[in-house]
Amino acid sequence: MTANPWIGAYEARSSARLRLFCFPFAGGSASAYRGWSAALPPDVEVCPVQLPGREERFAEPAFRTIRELVPVLAERLDRLLDLPFAFYGHSMGALVAFELAHELRARGRAGPLALFPAAHQAPTVPLLDALSARTDAEVVAYVKRMSNRPELDEYPELLRLLLPTLRCDLSLCDTYVHERRSPLACPITVFGGREDEISCAELEAWRAETTGAFDVELLPDGHFFLTTSRGLLLQRLSCALDLLVR
Repeated sequence: MTANPWIGAYEARSSARLRLFCFPFAGGSASAYRGWSAALPPDVEVCPVQLPGREERFAEPAFRTIRELVPVLAERLDRLLDLPFAFYGHSMGALVAFELAHELRARGRAGPLALFPAAHQAPTVPLLDALSARTDAEVVAYVKRMSNRPELDEYPELLRLLLPTLRCDLSLCDTYVHERRSPLACPITVFGGREDEISCAELEAWRAETTGAFDVELLPDGHFFLTTSRGLLLQRLSCALDLLVR
């Protein structure tokens, strides 16, 4: 596991009965999920996915389309699917997790026991604006607004360094095209922020993507409730994961 560059911020658990693969938001990395293990059930092993173009993989080119990324992910994570598993994906990561679940099914592999998309509208809801086509200044302003972190102004050099990867990630979302397929069979629980720009109707539209159980969990704050409502998110996620490992 530790030799796999696609998994970062990993904490092994010998008692694990289920792996939770966590997929990053645009511009994000595996470190966003650091410390999750301590707040989740002891038999759940958290596996934060580290995509190229960030942190220790900074020198590697980031993927620009989901169509290119997902088959590679299916191959690189294959050896880690020997335990039952679930997927959590935040924002861009929700699309990646969803498409990976379909890719595994297409390959005849067992899929996730549950899918937890967060902070992203259903795949059938088109984006209204191509963020990757905006100027650098507009992209930076968008990130500051969505993350509600004005202190990012203190680190202009860091933002400039992250912009190429962020643009690739935004392109990955902008170029996404939903393919009509049979719904997944696993339960889907969608997490959304009450103050996010994504509407309840856009979250509810995920219902069409599964024949299994479906639920929407709304949390305080905006798009990055992953950080601002971390404790509450992990509490609700723990309850859902407990049901999977019983």
